[in-house]
Amino acid sequence: MLTLLTHGGGDGFYSYSMFCTKAALLLQMSGEDWQRQDVNDPAELASMPHHKLPVLRDETGALIPDSEGIRRFLEARGAEFDPGLSDLQKAQSRLLIRMVDEALWLHLMCARWLEDDGWAGMTQTVFAGVPAPVAEGFRAKVMQGLHFTGHSRLDRAERLLRLGQDLTALEAVLGDQPYLFGDRMTAADCSAATMLDALSRAPAARAVAEVTQNHPRLMTYVARIMEAAAADLPKAA
Repeated sequence: MLTLLTHGGGDGFYSYSMFCTKAALLLQMSGEDWQRQDVNDPAELASMPHHKLPVLRDETGALIPDSEGIRRFLEARGAEFDPGLSDLQKAQSRLLIRMVDEALWLHLMCARWLEDDGWAGMTQTVFAGVPAPVAEGFRAKVMQGLHFTGHSRLDRAERLLRLGQDLTALEAVLGDQPYLFGDRMTAADCSAATMLDALSRAPAARAVAEVTQNHPRLMTYVARIMEAAAADLPKAA
């Protein structure tokens, strides 16, 4: 059986890591038999490839890191995540996934780690029970990374403006469809729904959540996917 090594969740999040939840949705779509295992030990996390999650452990004990690496692994075993899509639509799907996984992810990182109200939420959820100096050490490292990307150098108004533009574009792609590419869920939905869910509520900063919630079609779309996921995805052992 395949085992998804993941960060824990709470407050309605399958995992506080959107990439772990994305991997779980891909696994569920693949039809593979799999289980979930939360990684809570920092030493175990440090032993993972790339020193981060998600990681998939296969039947031989081999470790496959990263949600996109997990997707490729599953596709090599016969999974089809873009059924019925044309070559052009598959290319568009790839662009959307990159936008979500990289551009919207930076918005989420700022919303959780940079903004003071977002960080306060993180200390009460993700870092609950963790000594303050340890949590602040993690934050300092993340802040260095955000400064390097340039995203945290933008003021809040500029970040919110760009977030709104990205969400408006994504909402235009969705239109009146149940999923981004029509009547069937595809790989792009695994990325988009989980990231939008995280942006729309705590521990994301309130201003970011309000901008996200101001796109009702996206919120309906997120609810459709995440409510089904909550019922179907394996729980932690």
